[in-house]
Amino acid sequence: MANKSVSSLGGAPALSSSSITAKAATGSHVLKIDGFTRTRAWGLGSGKCVKSRPFTVGGHQWCLEYYPEGYDLHFGSNNNWISIRLCLAEDGDVRALYKISLLHQDGNPGITRGESSKCCTFTNRSNITLAAHGSYQFIQSEDLLKSSYLKDDAFSIRCDITVLTDIVAEDVVVATPTV
Repeated sequence: MANKSVSSLGGAPALSSSSITAKAATGSHVLKIDGFTRTRAWGLGSGKCVKSRPFTVGGHQWCLEYYPEGYDLHFGSNNNWISIRLCLAEDGDVRALYKISLLHQDGNPGITRGESSKCCTFTNRSNITLAAHGSYQFIQSEDLLKSSYLKDDAFSIRCDITVLTDIVAEDVVVATPTV
């Protein structure tokens, strides 16, 4: 049986083309911790955080959670880790990639943690909260105190976010070969 998908130009098979495109919006937020040793001395305790001001990336509200004595509760009072988490600050579900970097004094990223190649779902609803992802062991306090990242008791972190906004299929125009 003959192929019924034949063009009107001399019997050659018809050719069509399409593409699938994942659309995204990107943005960054820099958070400066001024008075690092005082934030630890404050005595918030493990699992307690201070949140950044809200910021917008990809049409969604986010904040950074800074845990001066770490997030992981099983470390107890001996937790010497600093934890940083990215949090969806609005109701809903958002798919995003992120990375959190400790910045050198020149503003360039140094230590980097996060999921910049694997998509995470941030969910924030009244009956379920999986709104935050991050690094529970971002850097140890002693290591930060000895590092060049800390200057005048201050350091900065940057969070880069890529919000996946849509996946669309589109037709692609195929050039007709000249004979």
